[in-house]
Amino acid sequence: MPVMACVGGPWRWFLVYRTPQLPTRIRHMSESEHIDKAAGVLERRASRGAGRLYRVRDFLVAMAALALIATVVGFFIFAARVGGQTENPPAGVSADAIVVLTGGRARLEPAVTLLREQRGARLLISGVDADISDVTLRRTLDIDADLFECCIDIDREALDTEGNARSSAAWAQRNGYASLIVVTNDYHVPRSMLEMRNALPDVEIVAYPVVNMKPETVDLAASMDRYRVLLGEYAKYLVARARTLSF
Repeated sequence: MPVMACVGGPWRWFLVYRTPQLPTRIRHMSESEHIDKAAGVLERRASRGAGRLYRVRDFLVAMAALALIATVVGFFIFAARVGGQTENPPAGVSADAIVVLTGGRARLEPAVTLLREQRGARLLISGVDADISDVTLRRTLDIDADLFECCIDIDREALDTEGNARSSAAWAQRNGYASLIVVTNDYHVPRSMLEMRNALPDVEIVAYPVVNMKPETVDLAASMDRYRVLLGEYAKYLVARARTLSF
C-alpha cells in the first residue's frame, strides 16, 4: 500500500510504494495446499447443493405420498357413495321429463317404465348408435308405437357423458323443462350428475341409478370385476371434476 515518505529534504514529499507483505502462513503455503483448500471449498459447496436437492426430493416424495393417500381415500368414499344408492333406490320420483344415458338395455327398460308410469312427460334416449334405427330400438324395448311416436325423442349425436349432458341441456331448454330424472347405472351416477349439473345449472336433476349387481348376490369374482369397473369410473370422474373446475 502507498505510504508518505520524506526524500531529499523536508519539502520534498513523494509517494513511496511498499510491496504488500503476505501473512507468513499464506506466503509459505505450497501449491498442493492451495489445491487442497480449493477442493475443500468446492466440497462444502457441493454438500450444500446436495442438501438442497435432498430437501426438494423429500418434499416431492411427501407430496406424492399425500396425493396417493388422498386418491385411495377418495376412491373408497366414491365406492361407498355408489353403494349407498344400491341400498336406497329412489321411490316415487317424478319430474318434468326423463333422460336415459345409453349404455345397455339395463338402463333403457327402467326409463321406459318410468315413462309408462307417467313420472315424466317425455323421454330422451341420449347417445343412441347411428346404425340403430328407431324401429329396431322400439321393437327391442317392446315399446308401443303410439307411445314411441308421442313421447320419446332420440339423440344420436352424443358420444360420451359430456355429450349426453350437452344434448340433454339443449333438449330440456328447447322444451322448457325445469326438472329431469336421469337414468343411468349406479356407478355412472356421480360423473353423469357432475356433467348434467354443469350443463344445466338451473334445472333440478334427480338421479335414478340402475343397479346391475347387488352386493349380497355376487361372488368374489363378480365383486372384483365390479371394483375394477368402479376404479375405472373413479378415474374418469376425477378427470371430469378437474375439467369442470377449470372453467
